[in-house]
Amino acid sequence: MPSLLDDLRRPDAYPSPRPSEVTHVATHISWVFLTDREVWKLKRPVDYGFVNYTTLERRRRCCEDEVRLNRRLAPDVYIGVVPVRLGPRGHWFGPDGDVVDYAVRMRRLADERSADALLRRGALTPEHLTSLADRLARFFVDAAATPEAGAIEVIRDNVVQNFAQVEPFVGRFVSRDTLDTVRAHQLGILEEQSGRFRGRVEQGRIRDGHGDLRLEHVYLEAAGPIVIDCVEFNEALRKGDAAADVAFLAMELMARSRADLGEVFLAAFAREADDHDLYGVVDFYAGYRAWVRGKVAAFLAADPSTPREKAVRKADEARSLFELARAYAEARPASSPAVAVGGLIGSGKSTLAEALGRATGAPVLSSDRIRKALAGVRASDRAPEDAYTPAFSARTFDELFRRAEVVLASGRGVVLDATFRERALRLRARGLARRHGRRFLFAETICDEATLRGRLRRRGVGPSVSDAGEALLERVRAEFEPVIELGAGEHVRVDTTGPPEAAAHAVLEALPA
Repeated sequence: MPSLLDDLRRPDAYPSPRPSEVTHVATHISWVFLTDREVWKLKRPVDYGFVNYTTLERRRRCCEDEVRLNRRLAPDVYIGVVPVRLGPRGHWFGPDGDVVDYAVRMRRLADERSADALLRRGALTPEHLTSLADRLARFFVDAAATPEAGAIEVIRDNVVQNFAQVEPFVGRFVSRDTLDTVRAHQLGILEEQSGRFRGRVEQGRIRDGHGDLRLEHVYLEAAGPIVIDCVEFNEALRKGDAAADVAFLAMELMARSRADLGEVFLAAFAREADDHDLYGVVDFYAGYRAWVRGKVAAFLAADPSTPREKAVRKADEARSLFELARAYAEARPASSPAVAVGGLIGSGKSTLAEALGRATGAPVLSSDRIRKALAGVRASDRAPEDAYTPAFSARTFDELFRRAEVVLASGRGVVLDATFRERALRLRARGLARRHGRRFLFAETICDEATLRGRLRRRGVGPSVSDAGEALLERVRAEFEPVIELGAGEHVRVDTTGPPEAAAHAVLEALPA
């Protein structure tokens, strides 16, 4: 359709005020026209199997779906669906002429605020990713539950189809050995660890999500993060485990040599979504997403209409992503430690634990948060009195250590945040680390009495994860069993009166070699 493309490159094809210029960008499934303040996106009449835009009715319906679905994470970006008309002067977005196609009309976002652009200039921060994780956690709570999309049979069918669609590119963009190795790994995981995937369904983690959570689709604006361009054309690619969506972004950061930021993002999402079980499946989904992205790049590289320079770039991208999928099929080196942070209430243990999480990218498991989750209240609310009975506390610690098992089994480290006043709990933490072949350290937080009591008095002002106040201090102090059960190098006392980063550095320095 060269005449349509040529016509829509003209500024006078657009409503007033006319743009000063129009830039055309082609993707594997869209034609995008960028004007001064807006974006106009048409569906290419292609059929790749996973997407079919070959009829006008399909394109209209997908445009409408795109606007509806993307307003969930970008409410003020998607303006609406507009017809493309063919009039006496050619194709345009004016009122006259026959309707020959449809376009999605959008507010143009500042290119420099995309996560991709921020990463390229070294400006993407853990704070950006933590903000995004919080937004996504809230999004998945509201997103429609789609448990049927989490069935093992559905996931397996998607995996099988994904590899079948890459078969034509064997020997060109991917080797036979890599395809066979990655396929065997992914299908093997589904067979051997099917219980984990069933558990995700039972936990309500299967949602109508985004499906294409890439760096170039995330924008960090002053008002908060915005995510655009979800998959509207294929429900199978959009509906699924929330872990599959967040794995996509973590995979992209890994591909860009910033696995550290990817781990920060995963840890923040796990905390805000109260979903540390995602660590049991996230690497599977990251490998799956890498293969999907490799496949998409291969389609574009093989498309005869793709400009040569872009085709070469996409071919290299496809090869790199297929190899990344193979890397996810290999066991992660299990060298990261397990650190238990404990101490008197008000001694700064949670602040130190969070600082350690930021410094290492390890997820932080908080007994206070878990207690409230089990009690059915928000982290900022006060837990009911019956949540502090011995039986409920035992249940809380059972859940703390269960989650830690999942994290450590993924090859990552973990930070445990609790008072750990009892020797039995500290030994349980050490035993957990030893079972997974990890270094272990119990970091006991201390500070002067005035600082301790000042912190506890301030807990009554504003929301707090911890409910423990000054009235409980003496009881906790009396119950705190001296640390005599741990071996040399397994215990360090850390003064928390200074900056949290300094205390975290002291803990990391004390870790056994």
